Amino acid sequence: MSTIATADLVRVVLPNGLPVLLKPLPGTGATSLFAFAKAGGMLDGDRPGLARFVGSMLMHGTRARSAQQLAEDLDAIGASLSAASGLEITTVVGRALSADLPVLVAAAAEVLLTPTFPPDETEKIRGQLVTAVRVNALDTRAAAERLFRRMTYPVGHPHSRPPDGDETVLTSLTPGDLLAFHGRHFTPEEAAVIVAGEIDGSATMELIQQAFGGWRSTGAWALPRFTPPAPLDGPRRASLHLPGKTQADLVLGGPGVARTDDRYYAVMMANLVLGQLGMMGRIGESVRERQGMAYYAYSDLRAALLDGPWWVRAGVNPANVDRAVTAIVHEIRTLQHDGPEDDELTDARRFLVGSLAVRLETTQGIAQALADVELYGLGLDYLERYPSIIEGVSRDAIMAAINQFPIDGYVLAVAAPEPSPAADSAPRSHPAA
Repeated sequence: MSTIATADLVRVVLPNGLPVLLKPLPGTGATSLFAFAKAGGMLDGDRPGLARFVGSMLMHGTRARSAQQLAEDLDAIGASLSAASGLEITTVVGRALSADLPVLVAAAAEVLLTPTFPPDETEKIRGQLVTAVRVNALDTRAAAERLFRRMTYPVGHPHSRPPDGDETVLTSLTPGDLLAFHGRHFTPEEAAVIVAGEIDGSATMELIQQAFGGWRSTGAWALPRFTPPAPLDGPRRASLHLPGKTQADLVLGGPGVARTDDRYYAVMMANLVLGQLGMMGRIGESVRERQGMAYYAYSDLRAALLDGPWWVRAGVNPANVDRAVTAIVHEIRTLQHDGPEDDELTDARRFLVGSLAVRLETTQGIAQALADVELYGLGLDYLERYPSIIEGVSRDAIMAAINQFPIDGYVLAVAAPEPSPAADSAPRSHPAA
């Protein structure tokens, strides 16, 4: 085992390649566990929803315990444990009193290493996942996002696929398919275990070694490569219509940056000013508050292992779609030309430093923050360095970042109610790019 330690944080890599981070927090009385495997939807291939199905099944039966027995054993000690899969990682998150940490670690290891995908539980979860897909198919907000993803990213790129999966795929998957995905992608070198709370470091490491040490390694892991989206030479717009709806939802934007990109902090701060701070930044203040055109309006940056989208999202009266787009484009262009105000940068820095401090007030928040440190290779002293990192982002870097927003080649996806016959026959105006 290799060990790196700071004053109050230890990182150990087990012989099988599994990184373990321990953060003792005396006096808390509780412990939080955060484990992840880099086995999310980005590995679905041509079967969107496969990883999500696997993650949804992890708590539904292991080699040692049925779903009911696992739930009863955790309830008996007042502990919580849950599992879920996202686009890039699958997580197992738990919390328990310090005295019950052995039970929590053993349960987390069972769930992550030895799920059995029982047929009866598989059918129950399949029904829930398919229902969610059908509900989202009738939701204008979800439909606009799906359309945006198809328009922005090439076929085969993880961000091109619907986050909730494909109904045909979910219907066709067997317990054997789920087991095969788990066996292929859930390996220790693709994972990490973090424990924070009132713990004894050596005793906790022994618990984790016993529970996870037998997890077999299959070799070094590398982030999959995908064809990146090609830049557009002008705005691209598409719309779809859903029956029985009254609201239109729009998504406007393009590809952003990865969490590990050197430009990440500048882009993140630019996004805060554009559509997050206060009443959702300049976008929310203009489109929703001042002009009253939107039920919601904000910008969002999805930066993780992969370059996620950087988009502006809004829900509006269908009659206001073009006006809202014009207002959004205007706010972005203005920010690109003039840059952020000094008070906006001050607010952004205070928000970022303050929100991390709040996050670190709980054992669960600390465990999750340390999971990010491990996932993105930020360094064991990252949480201490974070305020200086934020203070060190210059106005020029933020100006350069906001000018990365593809305002001359954005994608616009709109999901709206079916047009009335009168509106359908009337000439339609489009906002200037």
